[in-house]
Amino acid sequence: MPLLHTALLLAAFAAGQPAPPVDPEAMGEASRADSTGKVASAQAYAHYLRARQAEIRGDFRAAAEELQQALAHDPASPQLRLSLAEVLARLARLPEAEAEARRALASDPQGAAAAEAHLLLGKLAALQRQRDRARTELLEAMRAERALAAAAPERERGVNPEPWRLLGELQLEAGDEAGASKTFEELSALLPGEVSGLREMGRIYLERRDYARAERYLRRALERAPSDEESWRKLGQLEEARRRPEEARKAYEALLRADPDDLEALLAVGRLALRAGDGQAAGAWFSQLLRLSRDEAAARLSVVVAYLDARRPADALRTAEEGLAAAPEDGRLRYARGLALQEQRRWAEAADAFASVGPDDADLQAAAQASMAHALAQAGRPEEALKRLQGARAARPRDVRLIIAQAFALERAGRAGEAVRMLEKALAERQGARDAQESRADLTEALAASLQKAGRPRDAVALLLRATAASPADERLRYALGVAQDRAADRTAAIATMEALIAANPDHADALNFVGYGYAERGVELEEAERLIRRALDLQPENGFFLDSLGWVHFQKGEFAKAAEELQRADALAGPDPAILEHLGDALRAAQRPSDAAAAYGRALQALDGGAEPERPDQRSAIERKRREVSAGAVRAGAR
Repeated sequence: MPLLHTALLLAAFAAGQPAPPVDPEAMGEASRADSTGKVASAQAYAHYLRARQAEIRGDFRAAAEELQQALAHDPASPQLRLSLAEVLARLARLPEAEAEARRALASDPQGAAAAEAHLLLGKLAALQRQRDRARTELLEAMRAERALAAAAPERERGVNPEPWRLLGELQLEAGDEAGASKTFEELSALLPGEVSGLREMGRIYLERRDYARAERYLRRALERAPSDEESWRKLGQLEEARRRPEEARKAYEALLRADPDDLEALLAVGRLALRAGDGQAAGAWFSQLLRLSRDEAAARLSVVVAYLDARRPADALRTAEEGLAAAPEDGRLRYARGLALQEQRRWAEAADAFASVGPDDADLQAAAQASMAHALAQAGRPEEALKRLQGARAARPRDVRLIIAQAFALERAGRAGEAVRMLEKALAERQGARDAQESRADLTEALAASLQKAGRPRDAVALLLRATAASPADERLRYALGVAQDRAADRTAAIATMEALIAANPDHADALNFVGYGYAERGVELEEAERLIRRALDLQPENGFFLDSLGWVHFQKGEFAKAAEELQRADALAGPDPAILEHLGDALRAAQRPSDAAAAYGRALQALDGGAEPERPDQRSAIERKRREVSAGAVRAGAR
């Protein structure tokens, strides 16, 4: 596990990042006195203030020089030595920083400076991965804090929580869950309402998908601080991950009782209402979100994405266009409109919407240009897409989104070989770059697709085998490998890859659907196929492609009416898709509804004419043959 958030702040010492802003005027006379009550000289205080101003500018060298001059006037001041130690740590001069901290400790071994010195020494040890020494220093800092609190008047008692937080995080990093839990429990007892450590443990276990532990720590945090908003937020996210929407809704509503203006919670409860099929309630929550947001365009973009995730592109389009009526030049709303049109497969209109995004936000404009090229290629205008990408690529030659969009347009233009060469070059340029893992994964996935389009499916498999060997935890690459193996006619290897992915992540909905549909396509293990697909649908109930798989299971079982029902739902959610429509035509034909089957086949052909990708090379000819057959059968039935 990497160092957690408090320890990451320590890295600012070595990295030389700017300190948080300090207002010298806000320090008052307290800054001129050390913990013994001795008031610093005017000369020392003047140098101290100049040091703080240098820190605000991020000039730590100047700050160190000023603090050294301050110490020349007041060499016995532990507070000045601690300030110098912190600045030296930021300059990565760790031995000098430690020496100054120890001098401060020697000057005031029992006072407030002692607690601060032990804390700083613990931080320095943690930075150097000296965990045992860090633990010893932090325990001393905690002991000093408890002693100071005991000596203070009752109404002024309190402790600095940082030693407990850092020790707990180091214990977690070392795998000592019990020790971390004890540390954070002690902190919450000393500072009622201080539950950040318990909440952090909940977050960590949530990320690990250890939901039982995550809930235990989040519930414990809420017992200590029932109004802790972040704990309610994490609990809501936990319940969503466990697919318990009602419990998630209760958690977010508790958060909203603590803070009725929490925009993230309003978006979450609206999203949950959509999943429950209550569009009216979702609209009410989203309206409140839009009313409260200081950035309405950003909020509308979030609502558009929520509607798109729920497969409600018409509501997404309405939301974007209502915003554009009030702010017609806002690029985010234009982009949101393009997303909604794209989801409805209105490719030409989507391309126009993306093209209208202006240059105010360079990153958003690049995303819009990539989406525009994709939409144009889908609309059967790949050469135009390539032409319009030229300027964007010249301005941002390393932008992965634009590179992948260009590769897709080349493929649609029948130039898959060029796409392969371009992607290979882009991928080679990123080899060895430490910060390019995600972009390499994006390019690898795109290159595998281009290799398949270029008639080189085995090369795609080899590429992805190398990539997954280098990044075995990358689920996206492992899924792409399974797809590539399937397209290379190695169905056994594909199923094995997907089953291994499911074993690592039982909630990988796409892999569940892939295996289930693989069985259904061959007409084998249909009960297991249905179980897997229904599991995928539990995770993504509005996924039309998963419903298509379920419909095909029913078809293979001979349950043609059920198959047609599920496939009609799939078409409503994901259509018009030629594969779903072909399946629907097959189910309607088997259910003795030839006229409806012919209409479904006709719509499948229209989807192919509109630029939809064929599922297999002979798909068009097969659909045309089926439509002729059912049309002839319908005519004969009518004549009889």
